[in-house]
Amino acid sequence: MEEVDSTNNYLWELSEKENLPDFYSVSTDFQTKGKGQDDNKWESAKGQNILISIIVNPDFLLAEDAYQISRWVSISIIEYLNSKGLDKLKIKWPNDIYVGRKKLAGILIQNAMAGVNLTKSMIGIGLNVNQLKFTSNAPNPVSVKQITGSSYGIYKEIIVLKGILQKNYSKLKQDPQHFIKTYYHLLYQLNEKCFYLIGNKVVQGEIQGVNQFGQLILAQHEGVFEYDVKEIKFL
Repeated sequence: MEEVDSTNNYLWELSEKENLPDFYSVSTDFQTKGKGQDDNKWESAKGQNILISIIVNPDFLLAEDAYQISRWVSISIIEYLNSKGLDKLKIKWPNDIYVGRKKLAGILIQNAMAGVNLTKSMIGIGLNVNQLKFTSNAPNPVSVKQITGSSYGIYKEIIVLKGILQKNYSKLKQDPQHFIKTYYHLLYQLNEKCFYLIGNKVVQGEIQGVNQFGQLILAQHEGVFEYDVKEIKFL
């Protein structure tokens, strides 16, 4: 569609009214209220980037293993970007794809569950493809075109990306633990001494991984601690 407030809002509301099949998706040229993590907004020039939300029904996953969805999606986006010739790609916990120190893509996931199992996951993806100028106060955006110098047909690229997501979803179904090791090695700032904001205190630590529940594992001088998304910030 040409314009929508948010592909996530639109698709989630539709999924509440209808039983949608795996990989039912909504894409748009422009979002008037594009969402990032928490209350952040996602900047995207009209018709220049991938803006898509996708529904799957992962009832083969326990609710406590919901973070496997994030692993599968992140690794699939990196595989897509590798196919464009990009390297030095990392997953910045919990939901961003980086090349070097710059942000290429953001992911927003919403889950529904019944009993001990997941019943529905909606994956929102914003991926900078052709945009050359960014005007928001986001500190470090970059697009595929800025790196490769090439232009891309957005709808063609959506088909390619969805194909990779579907292929890897089949692997997730066969083995829900399949992507854990790959995800670990792709983590941004893994085993690097870096500074983080925890509460109102700046601490130095090394990322050791992400646990089963999606919490960041950080080794500090005092010991090893685990943090939820709202408890720690990268500096």
